[in-house]
Amino acid sequence: MPNPWMRREEFVQTLPRALHGCGVLLLDPDKKLLLLHDSYHPGRAANGWPQRWWTPGGLLDAGETPEQAARRETLEETTLNLDGPLRPVGVDFSPPAEGWPPVSTYYFTTRPLTWEQAASVTPSEAHDEHRFRELADWKDKVSATMHARLTALVTAVATDSQVVLHCGRPM
Repeated sequence: MPNPWMRREEFVQTLPRALHGCGVLLLDPDKKLLLLHDSYHPGRAANGWPQRWWTPGGLLDAGETPEQAARRETLEETTLNLDGPLRPVGVDFSPPAEGWPPVSTYYFTTRPLTWEQAASVTPSEAHDEHRFRELADWKDKVSATMHARLTALVTAVATDSQVVLHCGRPM
């Protein structure tokens, strides 16, 4: 146990390292959910990065709030500029795994995209594909954990509520 009278700087060094991320649930006018597919790259694959379908989002940069990161990541990954309000939908905590520290991911949504916005989505070089699908149609394309996460988050969007998750499952 740390000395309760140690200097603040020393105490901070004893705390666990954790990461913070963000994700954005973007729906088209038919309420179909947008996911992006990671591009294949030999270096990425050789270093243990799987290809997967995911919401626009990523890790926060130093000094960024989750909402700022959500806007930046969405712009970088889809070319969509989310200038309207973002509504917090949920947070998902993932404990340390596979060499990663714990990660808390903050999820947001916005009003449904217009047809023009949905048609204008242009994935970044990090993604080779994007699709809008009904939630049920994603089940065979994502892991069971991801589908549980998306189900809880889409339900929160539909019910105008928020959800706290642990490894993709409601707490």
